[in-house]
Amino acid sequence: CGSCCRGYRVVVEMIVFVVCLCLFVCVGVGVVDGDDDGSSNGFCSVQPKQHQSQGNEGEEREAGSCGCGSLSREKRAVTEEGDSSDVTMNVLTEDKDGNESSEGESEEEAGLIFIEQGEFIMGSDKGFFPEDGEGPTRKVRVSPFFIGAYEVSNERFKHFVDETGYVTEAEKFGNSFVVEQFVSEEVSAKIDSAVAAAPWWLPVDGSDWMHPEGPDSNLTERWNHPVMHVSWNDAVAFCEWSRPHGRLPTEAEWEYAASGGLKNRMFPWGNKFMPGNKHVMNTWQSEVEIPVDSNVFKHSFLPTRDGHSFYMANNTAEDGYELTAPVDEYKPNKFGLYNTAGNVWEWTNDWHTRNYREMFDATTDMDEDGVIVNPQGPPTGTNKVKKGGSFMCHQFTCYRYRIAARMPLTPDSSAANVGFRCAADA
Repeated sequence: CGSCCRGYRVVVEMIVFVVCLCLFVCVGVGVVDGDDDGSSNGFCSVQPKQHQSQGNEGEEREAGSCGCGSLSREKRAVTEEGDSSDVTMNVLTEDKDGNESSEGESEEEAGLIFIEQGEFIMGSDKGFFPEDGEGPTRKVRVSPFFIGAYEVSNERFKHFVDETGYVTEAEKFGNSFVVEQFVSEEVSAKIDSAVAAAPWWLPVDGSDWMHPEGPDSNLTERWNHPVMHVSWNDAVAFCEWSRPHGRLPTEAEWEYAASGGLKNRMFPWGNKFMPGNKHVMNTWQSEVEIPVDSNVFKHSFLPTRDGHSFYMANNTAEDGYELTAPVDEYKPNKFGLYNTAGNVWEWTNDWHTRNYREMFDATTDMDEDGVIVNPQGPPTGTNKVKKGGSFMCHQFTCYRYRIAARMPLTPDSSAANVGFRCAADA
């Protein structure tokens, strides 16, 4: 009988322990997302909007992200002929005499800046997101090139479309990805799916560069904001049309130009997120109270259910913008480039790999001192590299508005926070 009583007491103690542990986690006493400082994220009781998610059941989003690394399309576009299509890359038009021509943009419209040859330390050894392939750091030299001072604006993209009749991939697919809180109730009511790894992102029918938040949205007062919902293929087509030898920058060119010539700095202006306590880029500010300390790395691993709650809360727009900012907002870096941190992700020309040794050919792209010269990325791949972060970035969810940060995305994908700037051969 004594043994039975002892066994019963052990069972009761175990039940009490489990209940206490559950309360401990849900109250957020400091262990919900790995905190050891006693702070709470306050998300345990919040339930996401019920959508039938796209993707594998139970799939968790990539660690430390606003979810935009999960926005890859599952199949290619279908043309009017019903065939799986490559994007139309020929954007030549006919002049009044019936001859093919493509006038493109003037030098002033293109806004290209000449960047002299330079060496820099590419990547990061800080270990923020090893799965992104930021490290190890390596010495890189880039030859002279031109790069846009600004992200391509809606107005410039409209000029391109008007001149060429170009149709974007989002328009061919018939949809693109938009953050749920920016979609109208009427449109949202017709959507029955979401991105499994980031359910605050919805595939919205009729969302494209002209209708950034869905078919009932427009570009009023946003013509000088960066164009969005453009795939890598769309960006290449624009850049090739814009100027002779126009193209997307390589990842190395982009990173060097974004640094403004500064060395060993996380941002285009230095290492402080808000120098002088002033906002100098467009990122996300949330009304949700969150733990703040110097260890941003551990706060960038937010569970999916909490990420949904975070991005359904209001963006308080303390930097002046709830969504995108004009392409000439904030101060440029020392090379004259605007908005290389935040605002919209920017496509680069490189295929993505996590192994830096695949980013160059060691037999031809490295000098006798071990400096990598003009790396072009792998010859093939599945995803392209995007850089710079976006207005969706926050240190609590996606600490990727740093110069060295990078993310992969399939070249036919588009979203309401992805744009680009052009480059050209010198």
